[in-house]
Amino acid sequence: MKNDQLRAFVAVVEQGSFRAAATHIHKTQSAVSAAVQALEQEFNLQLLSREQYRPSLTSEGKVFYRQAKRLLSQADELEELGHQLSQGAEPVLSISLSAMSLIPRSLEAMNRFCLDYPNMRLSMSTEHLSGVLEQLQREKAELAMGPHYGLDDRYEFVEISQVPMVTVAAPGYIKESVNQQKVSHRIMRQYPHILISDTGSTPFDHIHVIAGGQHWYVNDYHVKKTLLLAGMGWARIPLHMVKAEIETQELVLLEIDNFTSQNQVPIYIIRLRDQPQSTLAQAFWNAMINAI
Repeated sequence: MKNDQLRAFVAVVEQGSFRAAATHIHKTQSAVSAAVQALEQEFNLQLLSREQYRPSLTSEGKVFYRQAKRLLSQADELEELGHQLSQGAEPVLSISLSAMSLIPRSLEAMNRFCLDYPNMRLSMSTEHLSGVLEQLQREKAELAMGPHYGLDDRYEFVEISQVPMVTVAAPGYIKESVNQQKVSHRIMRQYPHILISDTGSTPFDHIHVIAGGQHWYVNDYHVKKTLLLAGMGWARIPLHMVKAEIETQELVLLEIDNFTSQNQVPIYIIRLRDQPQSTLAQAFWNAMINAI
């Protein structure tokens, strides 16, 4: 099996015919046909049905096509990386971030690192709950920054900061809270608790929720904060994201009975123990730890 055979096969699938595929990859039609036949003969599989005017994928061909696309994409990325390294360019640094981890102190350390590596291409993926570590497992990120959720012996991790979390709502939204120091679960179940959806394919259970209550899900903290300011729910949220609104009384702090209304959430820099690290990733790891 060769790359040019895979590219011919993928081109036929995506262009819809052998002739169009040949034009697309700058090969003769006979060469494209021979490449696809070579794949089919090597694995003793029929990848394309030729019974109709346009070739179509067989059931085996559909599975083979998905894997071929993935393999060719990885080959293209590797080729690009090779060219970058040969030209002395910095490779991409990919980081999976829990959005809550971007407190001012961490951003200052990241900014100093970026100034030290001005030619670096930085790719940051914002994730939540299981999605943070899933980016490491899928090798889409070399490093991650986030809370302790899901960490085990597969990971190396060092605490680099703590994020103060508070529980807030718009003034007067929880009417029963006005004359009470702490609000009961019975009362809070009447109001939507705004949560951020898990971005991973195997979601974790949310913690710090009230059983039996209303749960609304959003994709990011910006939407969560917008709903809070609109008086459409209550939520736990990093203090640095709502500090100004608390000071102007656009949002008020809530104290809920038998609930973690406020706490400090440790944030870690994380990597897989068995994943080789690029020079740039190792430098970032050291920089974040040294900034503690």
